[in-house]
Amino acid sequence: MHYKWRALIAVCFGTYMATMDFSIVNVALPRLSREFDEPADTVVWVTLTSSLVVTGLTLTAGRAGDLFGRKRLYVLGWLIFTAGMAAAGLAQGVEQLIAFRFIQSIGVALAIANGNAIVTAAFPDSERGRALGMTGAVVGAGLMSGPILGGALLSLFGWQAIFYMRVPIGLIALAMALLLIRGDRPPEAGERRLDIPGAITIFLTLGASLLAVNRGREFGWMSPTILGLFALSLASFVAFIRIESRAPSPVLALTLFKHRSFSIGVLSLAINFVGQSAVTFLMPFYLINVRDFSAAHTGLIVSTVPLMMLLLSPVSGYISDRWAFRLQPSLGILLVALGLVALSSVEASTPVTMIVLRLAVVGIGTSVFMSPNSSQIMGSVPRTMLGTASASVATARNVGNATGLALGSAILTAVASASTGLRGVKVDDLPEGAVLDGVQAAFLVAGIASALALVPSLLRGRRQAEGLTLEAVAASEPQRVR
Repeated sequence: MHYKWRALIAVCFGTYMATMDFSIVNVALPRLSREFDEPADTVVWVTLTSSLVVTGLTLTAGRAGDLFGRKRLYVLGWLIFTAGMAAAGLAQGVEQLIAFRFIQSIGVALAIANGNAIVTAAFPDSERGRALGMTGAVVGAGLMSGPILGGALLSLFGWQAIFYMRVPIGLIALAMALLLIRGDRPPEAGERRLDIPGAITIFLTLGASLLAVNRGREFGWMSPTILGLFALSLASFVAFIRIESRAPSPVLALTLFKHRSFSIGVLSLAINFVGQSAVTFLMPFYLINVRDFSAAHTGLIVSTVPLMMLLLSPVSGYISDRWAFRLQPSLGILLVALGLVALSSVEASTPVTMIVLRLAVVGIGTSVFMSPNSSQIMGSVPRTMLGTASASVATARNVGNATGLALGSAILTAVASASTGLRGVKVDDLPEGAVLDGVQAAFLVAGIASALALVPSLLRGRRQAEGLTLEAVAASEPQRVR
């Protein structure tokens, strides 16, 4: 078997595991709350910690892969991930479980930051879209199967099963990475300078902002805690820009954003996911609170989006490679926005087939958008910076998701509460009609937010990727002061 296919198989298997991890643990939160006798706002840190660590570390992990070897960091990631997963299954309290999830998430960050970089390095440019489309399909499979597998394990075994039953699969992913992925040649030892101040400030920037948007509704958007987190994020961002503009080997070369393919690809990805994230958050409120569907039935309906990704992402990548259709990402964004706006018109009596059809439009749009957009980002950097590009894709997606969840939550709560005149009441305790009003308003805003990604997307150049050369980037980077 040709090396490129071996590398793709290994990365796809790992991507499936990492993506499934994000969704499978969410299913267990109610069970964990009962088992540990802890309130929901404490147990939520089991998943929130993972989001904070992965979002804050991914860019640094990608740059470390460029400097010290992507296979080395990818293998290390799966080693840490599997060890953390085994330890999590042995946790005796929620504090231990959160700590082990912290360790596990470091491994996830190392792995996902370098996965697309390994695939891009293995495939020729003419097949890059199809290869990244296949990894996108695996993302869909992971998102779709996580809740289903998690629900099955919880019904048959204890909560520990969602961790220790996946340890053998983690070991398989580790073995595949060791055996199937070819080692790459990192820079000479004297050139390996990881920007530690930049890594710290980007972690604080992303971590503080993510924590603020996740907890803003609970603590109050104008509370000292939330305002302090936003202030910390802003100060860290200013420091990060200052550090990166002078660092000889920055975590994120700011000069990359001078190039249209990279900057537009990252920006449109983040904005699009602000809207797209509404599906996984809002649909359970609509289907369970308004329609009184079971959790299992809800999971099957919501899985329409990842199912479309699983089926169509490789096709979208092939079209991108074959015809280099410049407006393909914009078409995908438009479909996502139309699907979300259509979801804003659902009623308490809307047939399930019409709900699934609306969700299918969102899933098709995601498939049409993601493969060429990711290919453009990965193709716009020199091969010595593929880890940085791969990490930028993951970080933009995470930031967009977090922002979209906060936006959807705020609108749902505000509109649902205003329609009843009740304040400080949980959405689950509000009348069905009020929840429906909130869901409709939140989907409409999500559709508008997603459509805003059309603005940068339509500014793309005539070619899918501008093909930055190493010399072009190096020439624009700051020179080290001796």
